[in-house]
Amino acid sequence: MNSVGKNRVALGAIVLIAVVIRLLWIGYADFTPTLSDDAGRYDFLGQSLAAGGGFINPNGTTTMFWPPGYPFLLSTLYRITPSAHEVTVALVFNAVIGAATCIPIYALASRIRLRLPSPLEGEGLGVRVAPLAAAALFAFFPSMIFFSGVTLTETWFTFLLTTALYLLVLGEEHNSWPIRIATALLIGYAALVRGQAMLLPLVAIPFWLTAAKQAPPLHGVERGSGGEVPSSHRSLLLKIAAATALAAAVVLPWTIRNYIESDSFVALSSNAGVDFYIGHSEDATGRGRIVDELVFRYPELPQPEAEARINREGFREGIEFAIKNPVREVELSVKKVWYLYNGDHEALAWTDGHGERPFMAERTRNALAAISSGYYFIIMAMAVVGIALWLRARSWRTDATGVLLLSVVAYWTIVHVAFFGDQRFHAPILPLMCIWAAVIVGVLVRRIRPTPDESS
Repeated sequence: MNSVGKNRVALGAIVLIAVVIRLLWIGYADFTPTLSDDAGRYDFLGQSLAAGGGFINPNGTTTMFWPPGYPFLLSTLYRITPSAHEVTVALVFNAVIGAATCIPIYALASRIRLRLPSPLEGEGLGVRVAPLAAAALFAFFPSMIFFSGVTLTETWFTFLLTTALYLLVLGEEHNSWPIRIATALLIGYAALVRGQAMLLPLVAIPFWLTAAKQAPPLHGVERGSGGEVPSSHRSLLLKIAAATALAAAVVLPWTIRNYIESDSFVALSSNAGVDFYIGHSEDATGRGRIVDELVFRYPELPQPEAEARINREGFREGIEFAIKNPVREVELSVKKVWYLYNGDHEALAWTDGHGERPFMAERTRNALAAISSGYYFIIMAMAVVGIALWLRARSWRTDATGVLLLSVVAYWTIVHVAFFGDQRFHAPILPLMCIWAAVIVGVLVRRIRPTPDESS
């Protein structure tokens, strides 16, 4: 069996182990949703949609507060398995899709190119091991195991984002418009799960520019004289426009639904304005907090109309606060980054409903929290070193995949500075941390055990 075949077998084993670990955790945690948190509300919406009750609050009123992508997924699962316990089906799906995320992680990691000095340069054992290391690091990531045990968007959206990034790379490798179209449609659906995905076509601009340097110009001709737009620039504009338009087309039906319900423009969900206000108001701390003074401002209005107005006012008041308090905004921005990356034990808090449904001894919980954050900090440190090596080698000049992954990490940080920080929100970029951490594994393996062609 050649090295490619061995890697595929190893990857399959990693995925299988990841599934088993997640199923064991799900059985141990025995998650029971309640309506007091996001996990329970997502489950409620999924059950309501599956039963034909609509996208509603527990009191029966129509809502636009929650992004629809994950509830509709849950409703589909609940419909096709009506005899099973709904939450169990959703959690088993989490286990499978969480483990499957290792596959696009492997594919992306195999495309990272580190220009190392001789005798480490070349396609040797380290290059073959690094993608497997990235997949394995994610398979055993404690917080992602814990998130598989609750009905939150983290597991599903992480898979969608990682897969979309891989398809972006694949579309350029093969110069394939069918793959690009599929990627744009996937981005559109991912935006219905988490709105941040909608800007991925813009985030991908540095990737497309770098990829263009590695490929012949569109139609084999680079034109720029006489005031004409160079073909590479036209190609870039076409990719951005097509990806944005197709992704928006996926979101549009839900936007129309929201307009019909509220007679107002709400692109995805009305919680966007609330989240913005949380991060930009007098009592803002940089992290999540309860803002009943905004959420329950219009009890006399029909629910959709009240939510639309609250959404608008959340943005308006947040922008006014930011303009009037520039120094405070800088302070809050630093705090938001801190709360976004300061640990990785939040998944445990969601599993036990922030203390509402305890299922383990406090000593066990504290030990798991320490292990989760400890693992995360080790991976983060390795990733920082991996990125530094990549930058030092000037790999960014030719490695479009690396440029894409760095752009996404930067964007993910900035977008949460625009709203507020929480450990839970960094989950979708943990696969990218694993990929950068695996760079170190590859370098170390090539130093310790170079193949004959590397040591000659």
